[in-house]
Amino acid sequence: MSKSILNSRYWRHQIWAHKHHISLQDWHEDNFSLLMRLLPPRLHVGLRHQVRVDGQPILQVVQTEAFKYTSELNFCLLFEDEPSDNLLVRVYHDVNLAELWQAHQFDRSFQQLGGRADCGLKARRRYSLNCFFNKWLRHLLKKGYAGSGWYVQNKPIAETQF
Repeated sequence: MSKSILNSRYWRHQIWAHKHHISLQDWHEDNFSLLMRLLPPRLHVGLRHQVRVDGQPILQVVQTEAFKYTSELNFCLLFEDEPSDNLLVRVYHDVNLAELWQAHQFDRSFQQLGGRADCGLKARRRYSLNCFFNKWLRHLLKKGYAGSGWYVQNKPIAETQF
């Protein structure tokens, strides 16, 4: 069982965002800016890049796709006993946007609705995902994950979990 990455701080962040009329486009732009501050200068497709901060779990990112205008990143925190849920992020380099595309905890709740999800619910899901991603990126930067401590984990991805 993966550790929950949703907590009351996230929910307070989302309430604040609604109160201040933050748009989905605003989240995408701010997420890109925060992500560029967090990531190492260069990622390599298929390799696991990790950073450790004293007293904190290891942050792992794997670039799963890289194209001229877009790339896809897979994030997770590696706790001592188990990893967190994976977060799948799409980065649009040409327009400086980053969008949390998939988070398993959100998606499990969403899939329980089956085919009954309407357009409004899907839009609220995207908004919630990216509000959460913004809060999570800010948390990581505050904890000191940005910087030069990134290293490449040499084990092949197939040997361990994402």
